[in-house]
Amino acid sequence: MSRAHCRRRVARVFVAFVLSASFAHADDTDEPSVTPYRPTISNPANLPVPGWIEGEFGGQHVAGEDGSRNDSVPWLLKYAFDENHGVLIGGNAYLHNAPVGMPSRGGFGDMLLEWKQRFPISDKTAFGIEAGVILPTAADDLGVGKPAWTVNAIYSSDFGALHLDINAGGTRYATTASGLAQWQSAWAAAGSWSLTDVIGAALEFSGTHQRGAASTSQILGAINYNRSTHLVLDAGLAYGLTHAAHDLSIFAGATVYLGRLR
Repeated sequence: MSRAHCRRRVARVFVAFVLSASFAHADDTDEPSVTPYRPTISNPANLPVPGWIEGEFGGQHVAGEDGSRNDSVPWLLKYAFDENHGVLIGGNAYLHNAPVGMPSRGGFGDMLLEWKQRFPISDKTAFGIEAGVILPTAADDLGVGKPAWTVNAIYSSDFGALHLDINAGGTRYATTASGLAQWQSAWAAAGSWSLTDVIGAALEFSGTHQRGAASTSQILGAINYNRSTHLVLDAGLAYGLTHAAHDLSIFAGATVYLGRLR
């Protein structure tokens, strides 16, 4: 499959979802407001409205400085039992890697299953914890190969018009390349604010560290459009700041309510 064909396929999947979500829910005013986690890497401490299934879907194209390419269709389902307890299930509906000098591969990606708990401090501040497992549902050269365990600590707070999310955690892999530690730490700090009644912006710095590999960091900028209380669209880009992460990412996505369980 050519790179151009893969990019078109990713774009078609994303556009089809956004259009179907828009038309399916355009006239429904009874649903509560969604709680977007995307497009930043960091997550807020808050969970979606209890009893509702919330979905996040998108498309992403990553261009490496060495000429490599990566295309993906990430997805995430969120469900809260109450304001402080919930589950997250996500992954990549499609993933295509095209490294330099090697055959490209595409297929279904790994899946993530996490438990999330929120610890409210005040009406403007909360801590959170996410812990779970990455399930090796992708082919070996597209995913982790064996189950990997994840943990993420969250601090969220409002400072006037600015909302701040700080995340710190990591992933413990069962298998790694020779010389690499099994634990990879990760951090992210994002600020978001409203530009108008329906348009917002976000700026984020994030990075990773793994013994035996060069550390990475990146800057991300995005805008979001609140089409309604139950549909938020987003788009943006990210750029690697370190030599090991000189990648340019372009992405777009949507957060939407999919239905109510109770």
